[in-house]
Amino acid sequence: MAHPLATTTAAALAALFLTTSLASAQQAAAPTSKSRAAKSTTKAVAPTPPPAPAAGLPGPLAGGPQPPHPGAGPGGPGPGGPGPGAPKAGAQALSTYGGTLTDYVASNDDQVYDSFHFKTSTGTEVVRFPRHLGQALMATAKAGTSITITGFRNADPEGRSALHLVSLNANGQTVRDTPPARPTAPPTDETTSVRGTVQRLAQDPRGHTNALVLTDGTLLHLSPAAAEQLAEKLKVGATVAATGTLRTAQPGEVAAKPVRVVRTQTITLDGVQFLVH
Repeated sequence: MAHPLATTTAAALAALFLTTSLASAQQAAAPTSKSRAAKSTTKAVAPTPPPAPAAGLPGPLAGGPQPPHPGAGPGGPGPGGPGPGAPKAGAQALSTYGGTLTDYVASNDDQVYDSFHFKTSTGTEVVRFPRHLGQALMATAKAGTSITITGFRNADPEGRSALHLVSLNANGQTVRDTPPARPTAPPTDETTSVRGTVQRLAQDPRGHTNALVLTDGTLLHLSPAAAEQLAEKLKVGATVAATGTLRTAQPGEVAAKPVRVVRTQTITLDGVQFLVH
């Protein structure tokens, strides 16, 4: 029979062993629980990255202006777009007419032929053509020739309907609106200087001043931007001095009369010289 004291001592040692093992297990598990808690907390507060911008479009700047809508801003309709009378993008309705070519006309300040009068059974109207077709048209149809033309209508700057030539047939020959021939050698610019009095201000089809016509007939070409900046000084009767390069005739063109046309590089107004861009 076991001694009571021995039994008590064994029970106490067993209880002590179980208590120590449980404490050790809790201490080993504590770091893992804390680590998981820390990871869980970090994951919860991590910032969400902003969505990536759509392909091909810039993303907005933080705190700044939004990017413009595609197609907005420079490049839309305005001074830089196609001029009046130019064919619109896409399909263009064409019509064919028969009549008589009565005479050629230079309707520009450069005095280069760019249109002719066309008499039909319903009346006479102006037919416009690219300058580089002048020689070919005059060789095919002279004044008084019966012709057939194909063209399209567009409104001129004053809102009137104008007929634009696409092709002309006369005496079995046809002239079509094709790109101008490239010169075999680049033209040599001839520099010149000019002094005179402004007789009038010339304008482009949009109504912007683009040249000065002097009393001796000289034409000083200016960019619309330069003419706008110098508008207060560009007056009829003003005395000007300028330097620039002389315009030479382009392939296919025919001049109605000789005109000295200068692409202005510098111009002096009221004693102040300006560089023209």
